[in-house]
Amino acid sequence: MKAPGGMGGTMSDHDHGRGRGLPLPTYVSYLMYQTEQHRRARAADCIAQHGLNFGKWVALASLARFGECSMTRLAKLSAADRTTLTRSIDGLIRDGLVERGTQASDRRKVVVRLTPTGHELLARVGADIQPIHREVCAGLTEEEQVNLAGYLRKMLGGLIPEPDWKHEVLSYGSAPTGAAWERE
Repeated sequence: MKAPGGMGGTMSDHDHGRGRGLPLPTYVSYLMYQTEQHRRARAADCIAQHGLNFGKWVALASLARFGECSMTRLAKLSAADRTTLTRSIDGLIRDGLVERGTQASDRRKVVVRLTPTGHELLARVGADIQPIHREVCAGLTEEEQVNLAGYLRKMLGGLIPEPDWKHEVLSYGSAPTGAAWERE
C-alpha cells in the first residue's frame, strides 16, 4: 500500500502492527489526534490575543453555529465537558459576550445566547483564525478537502448514536430549525 501524502514508499507489514508501527485504524486515530493538537495549539495562540481560552472560543463558536441553547444541548452539540463548559459560559457572561435568558416557547427553560458584543468578537477572531484553517488544508487540493470532510463526517457520524444530534452536528451550512431545537 502506498504511503499517504505522496511521500513514496509503502506501508509494510511492519508498519501495520509489529515493531514501532501501528495498526492502520490506530494510526488514523493517531494522525487525527496529532493534527488536532497542532491545529489547536496554533488556534489557542490566535484566540488568546482576543482574551479567550480554547474552551471559551468553542462555546462562542458553538453558540454562533447552533443558536440559543440550553447548557445540556450546548454541551452535547459542542462535544464539551459540561463542567468545563459551565465555567467557560460563566466567564463569557461576566465578559458580556453571552447572556442567560429563557426560551421564548417555554419560559421555564434557561438558555444561553451570544450578545451583540459576542458576535462582534467572534467575527474578529474568525478573521484572524482563517489563515490557520487555510494552512491546515494547504497541502490538500479542493477535491481532497471535500473527500476528507466526507470521510470525517462518516467517522463522526458513526460515533453519534442519536439521529437528531447527529444531523445537527454534521449539517453543513445553516443549522436546522424544528423539533431538535426544542430538545434539551
